Parts: sequence; structure tokens; C-alpha cells
Amino acid sequence: MIVKIFASPLNYSLDKLYKKEKNEFLIGVDKGAYYALKNGLKLDLAIGDFDSVSEAERQYINENVKTVESHQINKDKTDSDLAITKALAMNANRIMMYGGIGRRLDHTYGNILFLKRGNIIVLNDHAKMFILDPGTYGITHPHDYISFFAVKAVKQLTLEGFKFSLKDYHLDVDDPLCISNQGQGVVSFTEGKLLVIQADDE
Repeated sequence: MIVKIFASPLNYSLDKLYKKEKNEFLIGVDKGAYYALKNGLKLDLAIGDFDSVSEAERQYINENVKTVESHQINKDKTDSDLAITKALAMNANRIMMYGGIGRRLDHTYGNILFLKRGNIIVLNDHAKMFILDPGTYGITHPHDYISFFAVKAVKQLTLEGFKFSLKDYHLDVDDPLCISNQGQGVVSFTEGKLLVIQADDE
């Protein structure tokens, strides 16, 4: 199963980024639920405290979503966290969250932390981020830059084909060496967890 989550900020074009797939489960988060519905998607679940929608928008969500799960504004989890937790409980093979990267750096950082929980991708029109486990990966992407950060110390990091290459490098969690690379290529490493951020100059 693939779970796709539509969250805020609404800085993503669904006609550009969303492609229907088999066995997908669609979750709208607060205002993201309304946005997804107005873009013609049929949601399986809407979740959140819905503090960012009007009464009319809330009614529209209630009338057009199979299941609506409402939460109090004062709670221990963000709306996006509620959606990610729900997706993980469904044993999804892949989770994609549209939005989640914006001016609120605290929320963006919180969403980066979510990536450690499983096969999760967060993206919008100008950026995409995900975490890799040890192995070898060919990466192609349309963005201006690609950066690599260790969220758990990475051993024998090798970058081939990118503008800046690297061979068997030990990348610590506080080392920003691999920021702002360019191009496509092959990434490999033997231990650790590697955060990949692809981004454009907006």
C-alpha cells in the first residue's frame, strides 16, 4: 500500500506532482484536505484539528470524505504527525507527504524528523527530501541542487557522477560537507542513515 498525505503549506501543484497509483490510500490534513478535494482527488481520510479552514470549507470536507477524524487544537502531535502515525500503523510500503516544507522552519524540521520512521518522502514544487539506508542508489532529479546530510553517522560515502564527487568518506551528523551538490549520479555507503534534500532556488 502507498499512502499519500496532502498537508500544508499548499506550495505544491497536484497536476504536476501527483500521479495516481494502484493500492493508494489518500489522506488530507486540515487545509490540505480541502485543497486536495478541490483539485479533484477522492480522499479516504481527512485528519486534523481543522483550525485553518472556514466553516464552509469544513462542511465541504465533511460532505466529500469517507472518514473525517477530528482532533482538539491543543494536542501533543501536529496534524502532519497524526497523519504520518496513521500511515505507519497501516504498514504502508511508501508514504508521500505533499507540503510540509515552508517558511515555518520549526514545522519543516519536525517533518524532517518524521523521515527517520520509515520509507517517507516529503515534497513540494521546489524541493524533495527522503532518507536512505546503506546501499547503492542511482539518483536522477529535476532540481537545481542536491545535498546529503548524515542523520546517523555515514561510513564509506561515495558520490559518483555528481558535480562534486566523493570517495569512501565518513560523514558525521555535524558535517555539512555535502551541501549544494549538483547533477545526477550514484550514491553508496555501508553504514548509517543519509538525508537527501533536492531543492531549487525559488
